[in-house]
Amino acid sequence: MLERLHIRNYALIDRMDLDFSPGLNVITGETGTGKSIMLKGLSLILGKRADKEAIKDKDAKIVVEGEFDIRPYGLEPLFEALDLDWEPHTVIRREITPSGKSRAFVNDTPVRLETLETLTSRLVDIHSQHQQERLRTRAFRFDLLDAMAGTADLRREFARKRRDYLNLLRELDQLRRRRDEAAAMADYRAYQLAELEQIDWDTDWEEAEARLRRFQHQEEILEKLAEAHRDIEEEPYGLSERLRRLHRLLESLSDRDEEFRELAASAEELVLGLDDLHARLTDAAARYELMDQSEKAELEKKLDKLFALMHKHKVQTPRELKALYEKWTAESLKDAQLDETIALKEKEAKKLREELEAMAEELRQKRLKTIPGLEKEIQDLLASLGMEHSRVRFELTPAESFDEFGKDNLKILLSPDKGRTWGDMAKTASGGELSRIMLALKYLLSRHLRLPTIIFDEIDAGISGDVARKTARLLRDMSRHMQFVVITHLPQTAVMGDTHFKVYKTEEGGKILSRVKALDREARIREIAEMIEGKPPSESALQHAAHLLESRE
Repeated sequence: MLERLHIRNYALIDRMDLDFSPGLNVITGETGTGKSIMLKGLSLILGKRADKEAIKDKDAKIVVEGEFDIRPYGLEPLFEALDLDWEPHTVIRREITPSGKSRAFVNDTPVRLETLETLTSRLVDIHSQHQQERLRTRAFRFDLLDAMAGTADLRREFARKRRDYLNLLRELDQLRRRRDEAAAMADYRAYQLAELEQIDWDTDWEEAEARLRRFQHQEEILEKLAEAHRDIEEEPYGLSERLRRLHRLLESLSDRDEEFRELAASAEELVLGLDDLHARLTDAAARYELMDQSEKAELEKKLDKLFALMHKHKVQTPRELKALYEKWTAESLKDAQLDETIALKEKEAKKLREELEAMAEELRQKRLKTIPGLEKEIQDLLASLGMEHSRVRFELTPAESFDEFGKDNLKILLSPDKGRTWGDMAKTASGGELSRIMLALKYLLSRHLRLPTIIFDEIDAGISGDVARKTARLLRDMSRHMQFVVITHLPQTAVMGDTHFKVYKTEEGGKILSRVKALDREARIREIAEMIEGKPPSESALQHAAHLLESRE
């Protein structure tokens, strides 16, 4: 239930506070005083689009805040699903900054507008005259029928399964196109892979390139190794003999001085080091002499093929070429399994379609079972609203294909003359009749959907006299089960309110502002008298207004 509404800095409203009561709250006021502005402000906390042009004071932000008592409505699972802390007394706030930035809060927790709209759709329903166009929509018609039939959850499950089915059909279409493309490219891809399969992917390519470089410089290396060998061993002036002679010379002086012993030891280390170097040079020369020219040719062939394929496939390294090979190999394997994958998906799609057919049939049968009672309920309500001769017929027929509502077409027909002529309800009914029809339908919907608060913006437009009185009584009776807020120009409706607010304009500081006030009994009598007769009301109008208030039961 909406307990309090606070609006600040919105259009003509600098500040407006309304404390609503359970039951029927009526709001009256002359045209242009700001009643519709108040509703637009309220719509902001319902997640509707914000317009920064509505900011009254361009240096301040719009603030709309609603306080709700939600204890009786079993909304804890919804709060959990939306990742919100459930509070029995919930405050919803929306702010629009002068720059146009929008922020929304539920119990001071920031939320996205989608979250706000999901939550408040379970708290408040605003019905205005333009909403009567919803009668033309499939969504509204099926919402009404499924709410009465108790099939809303089944329909949601059907819609979810249908989405899965459509996604699966799209996936199948993509797989079939891919299979066709793979078939068209099969020979070319096989050729590409055959080329890449000739590469020895276990080769250490860096080592192969280094070994080939050694082959390419073999002659030069052997020449220089031979020259180094001559420098070490050549008689009589080779390094080896000269170092050995130096060692013997220093050793002959070692008993003369400790320093010569150390120098002789150093010379010995040079001799040993040169012997080691000579041995290694000899080994290297032996290896290079043993290098097989056929191996060189094999390396050149292997590397030439690698570099040619790297160039062909526009990659920079052997690793990139191998990655491409592995990717194409995996794709080729996957393509080879496409027929099997498609067969499995087709089987899954067939099963899903059979489930959808069964669910659609279940929906249809439950709807058909509900329709007679629903037609009678609507006709009884319309009769109580002065449409005694009107008849309603729900025509549910099988559709050729699935949509989110099942596999049915639904028309709601109206006959204003005891069933002699029938037409689409949204087109056949007059403006006043549409208002009453929507009131009846909203009543049925709210009873099944457990909406805490319904707001009617001139639901009684286009009616008068006894019909207006009956409509007002129905609103009062409905408000005994839920909270209603009704904006009205009819005194018959105004007198039924448990709480009565008046919206009016005033001038303050050279500015026209919209104000609202709750009326006491005396103020209500005067307001209702003015609604009956205009300003200033006569004494008889005041007496009639007082009588209406006293006899409203």
